[in-house]
Amino acid sequence: MVINRRRFFYGWVIVGVGSLLMFAYTGCFFYAFGIFLKPMTTDLGCTRGEASIALAIAMILSGILAPAVAATISKFGARKLIACGMTLAAIGLALLSTITQLWQLWLFIGILGVAMAFGTFLPITTTINFWFVRRRSFAMGIVMSGVGIGTFVLAPIIAHLIDIIGWRSTWLVLAGIVLVFAVIPPLIFIRNKPADIGELPDGISHPASKEQVVTPPVKKVYTTPVEWEVRAALKTRALWLIAIVAFTNMFALNMLNTHQVAYLTDIALSPVVAAGALGFLVGVSTLGRLVGGVLGDRIEPRYLMALACSMQAIGLTIFINMQNIGLVYVYVVLFGLAVGMIIVLEVVIIAAYYGTKCFARLIAIVMLILAPTGAISPVLGGYVYDAVHSYTIPFGICAGLCALGTICALLAQPPRPPHIKYEG
Repeated sequence: MVINRRRFFYGWVIVGVGSLLMFAYTGCFFYAFGIFLKPMTTDLGCTRGEASIALAIAMILSGILAPAVAATISKFGARKLIACGMTLAAIGLALLSTITQLWQLWLFIGILGVAMAFGTFLPITTTINFWFVRRRSFAMGIVMSGVGIGTFVLAPIIAHLIDIIGWRSTWLVLAGIVLVFAVIPPLIFIRNKPADIGELPDGISHPASKEQVVTPPVKKVYTTPVEWEVRAALKTRALWLIAIVAFTNMFALNMLNTHQVAYLTDIALSPVVAAGALGFLVGVSTLGRLVGGVLGDRIEPRYLMALACSMQAIGLTIFINMQNIGLVYVYVVLFGLAVGMIIVLEVVIIAAYYGTKCFARLIAIVMLILAPTGAISPVLGGYVYDAVHSYTIPFGICAGLCALGTICALLAQPPRPPHIKYEG
């Protein structure tokens, strides 16, 4: 039977709003923190290691709260959750403009960690999984591209604003951006599931009669034939191998996000140029997200993740041993493309292997485990630097973990579906 599709599918509105959400929040906080690191530590009189604890607190809180977020999504839907979370984010960003003590930095960044848990990654990816099946990877890639675009656009602007109006006033500007772009649009446009407005996933039209049966579109890569239960999924090797890949990516990304700008200024690059390199890295990762999204619907995600982890390891090795500014951009291209691909594919592969029913809870459990370990990396980088005045050791650890991620990705074969019991 030929399946008719609506001329316009509202799921693409959800994708657009989700991309705008990621643009605003990650560009204004997660990737912006490293740009603020040196001026804030100078004014507050603290070390980079002490300041980096703030980002670790945010990551730990976002992971600890993930199971609660998953349960709240099931009860209230993602729309209200995102609006509340991003309102809290705007408040937290504004409060950062008032800090005079280190403990205040930790507290207000902690507030942003709570906001990140309730208003960003888990709610929007869960929503996308409800709206898309056949083009899930592509839709997820577009949403996650907002992260790269946000940092690419905002990182140099933030650096200029800090130079012109100071870091305190810059935090206030970012609070306004989050309020306008990450609170209002989701509240107006997000719908939790296609059924809420009488649609089906992927824009498939309802059958014209009861006799017609709409079969789901055939995907070119593996998709589970059953909806898994959480307990059964947790017993599979594949889930934990995917979690290791996610950990290696998070560890390296958090390390470089926090310390890359400081490292580049330490080797005599200007703050604006260093921030621009960070923006370019995350801008390149936008392309990686789109590449991962497009290819993830055509090639098994585990192979793509293995390739991406290898690119990360090579890029970091170049970064550690670079002799000229040109090699910075070789690293940026390799590492940025890889980060973007993995961020998309690690979400897509869990939905493909285990289905949408348990997706939010599985992601929440993985986040709960990964957040404390991933939060170690920026603190480790800061304290090692304070001790030896070099980033070679922490960046080298990141390269080694990315090589481990390559092996784990290749081993993460689709799990055997549990037996299906029929009644009657």
